[in-house]
Formats: sequence, structure tokens, C-alpha cells
Amino acid sequence: MVAGFAGCATSPSQSYPAATAARLALYARTKPCCDDPSALAFRLLPERGFTEATIDRSSQAYEFHSGLSPLAAFELPKVTTPYRLRVKSLFDDGHEDEISVFYPVVALLDETFIVMRMTSIDTLRLEPGLATVGGRAGLAVTVPVDPAIENGRYLIVFTPAALLGAAPDDRREGDMLTPATLAWLERRGDAVVPASPYGRLQITIAPEAPETLTADAP
Repeated sequence: MVAGFAGCATSPSQSYPAATAARLALYARTKPCCDDPSALAFRLLPERGFTEATIDRSSQAYEFHSGLSPLAAFELPKVTTPYRLRVKSLFDDGHEDEISVFYPVVALLDETFIVMRMTSIDTLRLEPGLATVGGRAGLAVTVPVDPAIENGRYLIVFTPAALLGAAPDDRREGDMLTPATLAWLERRGDAVVPASPYGRLQITIAPEAPETLTADAP
């Protein structure tokens, strides 16, 4: 199952410039598609397996506390048992020797669109190509979800605007400027993969394995 995400009032497209500089120039002209997350278009995730999404020039964009970001928006699977949700952003071959990546942040929202949990770039890990369908390396984060103890309904994947050179003018609660993010900004250009406002995501949904009964269990 492959999912492409169109903007609020545009037709689907999966294209964006190859060169990072051109991507950032296109991002600089991006406008939010709406001022409330309830107006975003959400695609239902499968109960298990994986799906793909491309965040590109036609994707929805939203003004988060961390600044403006293109995004991918999903409705969580309608299941009652725990599962693990892995979001992986693939390294994207750019122009000539240039490689960039969309640094993913995952936000889980309830049915009223209130953020319940949110990851940061601190939790991203490098995942080799052998661990990915199609053999592509990338940055991944895994989020455990238990429908029995939390009322998660939606998933939004975006990136901190600070990594794109567009941090909010003032510090805000939830601006994602964690120590890891600030360290990334300080190292920029020093063996750090450039950030891209666009990229390709792979989302994997894996049910949690039931606990194995012990020999002395009733």
C-alpha cells in the first residue's frame, strides 16, 4: 500500500528539486494550508504492514510551534491491541554528490486534535539499508501505541523549521530546539547530512507480540 499526500487544495504530485538549495528556495515560498489541524486531510494507516508517503511541493504544510513544515498526516489504525509504529525517512540522493534527508518528528494526536505525545530529533537513529524495504538507508523512530490506555487518533510527521533555517523569531514552548537540535545546528556543514523540507517516508505498523506464557502459569 502506497500513500501520496496532496496539499489542501492541490492535485497529488511526488516531485521536488534534486538540489538541496532549490528545495529550500521552494520551501521559502510555502504557505500554511490551514490554521487548525482539524482541517488537515488524513489517510488511514493499515492495521499491519507498511505504507509509503512522499512529502513534496504538493504536500500540506502547517505552522507548528517549531515553525512552518510540510507534513504527512495519517489516521491511526482502528485496532484495540498494542502495536509499534516505525517512521523512517529515507536518505534522498540529491544533485551529484549531495545527499539530504527529511528529519522526521512524529506527533500523536487525540480525537480532538490535541497533541498527546511528540518525538524529537534526539530519538532518531540511523538505520541501514538492509533494514528497509527496497534497501534504502534512513533515519527512523519507533513509537509504541496501546489503544487501551490512550486515545490516540491521528499521526502527523513533520520536521523542525530550525533545521531548514526558518526557526521562529521567538522561543516557543514546543519549538523543538532541544539540546540535540541546537548541537545539530552548531555542527551544520561539518559531516552532518543537510536537512530537506521534502522526502520519502516508510511507515511500518507491527502488532506487539503477545506475552509468552511461562511453564508454571495457570
